[in-house]
Amino acid sequence: MLKNSLNKTVDTLFPSTIHKLSECNYFLGMMLHEYHDPFPFQLNLNAFIQGLRNVTFMLQSEEQKPDGFEEWYKVKQSEMSANPLLRNFIKTRNLIVKRQMLEAKSECKLGIFRGRKFKIGVGGEVPPGVDTFEYLKRAQSFFIGKFIDAEHSCIGEQLGVERKWVVEDIGEGEVATHCAKALEAIGEVVSDALVLKGSFYYSNVDLPDLQDFSVLLESDVDPSLREKWGW
Repeated sequence: MLKNSLNKTVDTLFPSTIHKLSECNYFLGMMLHEYHDPFPFQLNLNAFIQGLRNVTFMLQSEEQKPDGFEEWYKVKQSEMSANPLLRNFIKTRNLIVKRQMLEAKSECKLGIFRGRKFKIGVGGEVPPGVDTFEYLKRAQSFFIGKFIDAEHSCIGEQLGVERKWVVEDIGEGEVATHCAKALEAIGEVVSDALVLKGSFYYSNVDLPDLQDFSVLLESDVDPSLREKWGW
């Protein structure tokens, strides 16, 4: 789960905005937790995209805004509009709410991994509705006995699948990474708003290394395998 640090003294300042920001942090954490299960992953992705837009809506609706907020926010709006990533998130949110489902694409590399690094195998675009556990089973049926022995005698090498989720409307590259960057940018806006009130909010999105959640190994599914293999 992601960490999101919050200065406790701001609980009574913009409480609804802080709550919405924390919701986004939760949805992003759940995306990573469910990275290999397409349905909950995409549910949390949709919730994150809609929730991110609600943070600034809520900020504008807070009752106890500081003096000069409206002028300050016009400048921030211009800055956010000039940010290509945030602009793409807004467009994607409008697409989800008003027109159609989110189109997420998925790619996989399956084969032999050393640690969590891909060593050899095959890869390409895969149907987004199939969970990663199914691809791991396919890797086991194809590679064991041909490219790796059943006893996994080479310490540190095992079968795995590295998955990547892409939403082209948001941008090229892995979508959870884009979400983390967007959340940090919106968190900075909230932080700047609280500076106007003489307080602060420390928003730090601590995204784990991509391979920590995008790679699914045999020993992730069954931790007892390492002892069975004699590692």
